[in-house]
Amino acid sequence: MSMPSHTAVRWLVGFLLIAGLLLSSDRMHAYRDNLPAEHLRAEALMVDPTLLKIASGEFKGLMADYLVLKAAIFQGGFYKSTADDWQAMYMLFKQSIVLDPYFFMTGYYTQGILGWRPGMHAKAIDILTIQAKHRSWDWEPKFYLGFDYFYYLKDNETGARYLREAAELPDAPPITATLAARLAQRSGQTLTAIAFLKAMLERAQDEEYKKMYALRLQVLLGVHQLEQARDRYITMFGKKPSSLDDLVSAGIIDKIPDNPMSNTYYYDPDTGDILMDPPR
Repeated sequence: MSMPSHTAVRWLVGFLLIAGLLLSSDRMHAYRDNLPAEHLRAEALMVDPTLLKIASGEFKGLMADYLVLKAAIFQGGFYKSTADDWQAMYMLFKQSIVLDPYFFMTGYYTQGILGWRPGMHAKAIDILTIQAKHRSWDWEPKFYLGFDYFYYLKDNETGARYLREAAELPDAPPITATLAARLAQRSGQTLTAIAFLKAMLERAQDEEYKKMYALRLQVLLGVHQLEQARDRYITMFGKKPSSLDDLVSAGIIDKIPDNPMSNTYYYDPDTGDILMDPPR
């Protein structure tokens, strides 16, 4: 009797492994679907975070780790969630940050789990603000705050402030500074954005970073020139220009300055805003 070939054996083993995986997955889903409701809910200790800190004593760091792990396990395994679940998740993270405001993973999971959830943005910011205050050397909590204020709360001014603070900390990626400058300009703080980028350009050691900051600075200087021309146009004619070309035809500027990043500047005739890149 001939022995089966190695190829046939490998195919048979592979088939059995896949079949076992599918069967296990089906059993697991069936098991989860039949669990009592309380096993599918996020659960938090209904204790004031400050009291929990006192009760935890010297083990408060370990308790903070446990609470974050508990939230992460629920996030990784739930199928359906309720408003109570998300309130419990917030409580877990809030207790953890009060127990140990230096624990990086609390802020990391807060941003990854709570930050994107509708209705939970302000709660995520609450936790991240505590961590940013204590981890004063770490750029990431302030970066998360800047992003959340800008993207979720539509607050460019506060977002720019946090991003500027993050960009000035060690190891912050250079994109943090350019984002801060962009938000500052969009919130009407063009001169602040210019001053900030000039400072970052002077601090930069890497030649590529210097080039990037210098390019963005050139664009912002063009925006500032156009804003000054727009203001002069309004003073002269008592109304906003209908387009940037009006600034040239009125003789206020000789030509629209170059924008090396997107070839042109963008103007909103309704608001008078001048942007260095397309509005989103």
